[in-house]
Amino acid sequence: MENIEIVNSIDDNIIDSILLISSKSKYINLSQTHIKHYIEDKYHKVIIIKNDDQITGFLIYFLLEPDIDIIFIASYPNNLGYGKKLLSYLFDDAQKNNIKSIKLDLHENNINAKNFYQRNGLKEIAIRKKYYNNKFNSIIMEKKYIN
Repeated sequence: MENIEIVNSIDDNIIDSILLISSKSKYINLSQTHIKHYIEDKYHKVIIIKNDDQITGFLIYFLLEPDIDIIFIASYPNNLGYGKKLLSYLFDDAQKNNIKSIKLDLHENNINAKNFYQRNGLKEIAIRKKYYNNKFNSIIMEKKYIN
């Protein structure tokens, strides 16, 4: 049975699970310190999804009303719908709370992520030239809400 929850306190087991899941992606570089900061900071939210009490994914975002910036999203194992469920949870919450847009940026070579976001209603709106390591472009994507 799957459930999604917001992380409200520092829990080493949750942090270890997030680190393990993030280590499966070559595009995510997180540390314990980063995760603790995201959990404690009032403008960041950390959401996890569990399957039978096992953390299978997480989503970290920055909330500056009326906008949300997705910082990281990852799941493991992949292709089982955990990422889509995390995004759906975020989208539902955004509509209930009068959010005007959800944005993110991603590495231009992360084609799987770009396709995933497009399938879930985000559109490419801009390119940041040489954003990553002064070498690779960043694709900025957005989902707008009309309230």
